[in-house]
Amino acid sequence: MPIDRLDFDNLSENDLTELIVGQVPEGLRIDYKRDLYGNSDADRREVLKDISGFANAFGGHLIVGMEEQNGLATSIPGVPDVDPDKVVLWFEQLARTGLEPRIQGLRTRAVPLSSGASCFVLRIPRSWHPPHRVSAQNSNRYWIRNSGGTHEASVDELRTLFTIGADASHRVQQFRDERLREITIGQGPRPLMGDGRMILHIVPLSAVTSSWQVDLARVAELHRAFSPIGSTGMPRFNLDGCVIERGGEHNHGYTQIFRNGSIEATKASIVGPYDGKKYIPSGPLETHVFKSLPYYINGLRDLGVPPPLIVLITLEGVKDAAYKVSNSIFDDQEPVIERDVVFLPECVVNEYGEVAEYHRAVKPAFDALWNTAGYSSAQTFSADGIWIGNARNR
Repeated sequence: MPIDRLDFDNLSENDLTELIVGQVPEGLRIDYKRDLYGNSDADRREVLKDISGFANAFGGHLIVGMEEQNGLATSIPGVPDVDPDKVVLWFEQLARTGLEPRIQGLRTRAVPLSSGASCFVLRIPRSWHPPHRVSAQNSNRYWIRNSGGTHEASVDELRTLFTIGADASHRVQQFRDERLREITIGQGPRPLMGDGRMILHIVPLSAVTSSWQVDLARVAELHRAFSPIGSTGMPRFNLDGCVIERGGEHNHGYTQIFRNGSIEATKASIVGPYDGKKYIPSGPLETHVFKSLPYYINGLRDLGVPPPLIVLITLEGVKDAAYKVSNSIFDDQEPVIERDVVFLPECVVNEYGEVAEYHRAVKPAFDALWNTAGYSSAQTFSADGIWIGNARNR
């Protein structure tokens, strides 16, 4: 399995050995280093050059302690006689203080070897906000990686990097807006029934910055990972890619996987009447989202879609409905949503990993939703940002 699909927190010596067995070459997304970088100013700039080069291109892995010959990994001598934790901290602090802007989602792991040495792996995400420059020791240089290695960015490459963040953000919002228009006029895969709808979009950065395409046959094989929110369904191919929808006469939701790897998951009838008022029950809505979201993200991982992923949640048809939470602080009149369409803040999943990381990534969207109910933040998350449902109210 490619290293970018492996659980980073559990990378092992066996996983690194597979790079040798599989004859995985250095290239656009992987770089081998035999020796640990030194501690001189020039060495520090070299580390930052290598890290920023990945982030300004397509992301990838920098592996320190791996012997290579002609670009192919041949052995894993590792780095002996060092404190692994201190080396990891050194990499992280250097990246935090020596690059502008900071690279979000950068991770470093010391992999223990049977020899007693350690191999250091840096997983560097493709940046959502390039370009990143090396600012240490007033270097002020921009680097970018290609299949031949890392080089200083040309004027044309810099022009592209400076516009890619803003352009990508605009394209993501444009995609969401276009899809919302089709849904509201009933031109989605199937018109949605009931009052109020939630639309969850997951848009890989690659979908708006490259010609990336998924294998639709593989999507159909993995269709259980893309089941409609709160339901199950069967796949069928359509003009946009592959849709998974529940059966029956009335459509209360579907999941559309587009050819470029974007996902549109919908849930209808999220607004219900209660005592003459309109409510969105928070418990069922959040439970459905946090049950489905990890499956969707890991499904994209299994399709080989590169991160980062932009997550957008939109509520439509919700004007004058209250977001109903347990133990409301309002006894008389609960606040209601004053707009028919609510765009919750966009969130970024920088890399594939543990479910807890996905929770933390999308918490800002639910903070905003709880703001509509009069709270400063979502009360269904633990102090470290993990969704726990109604545990706080028990």
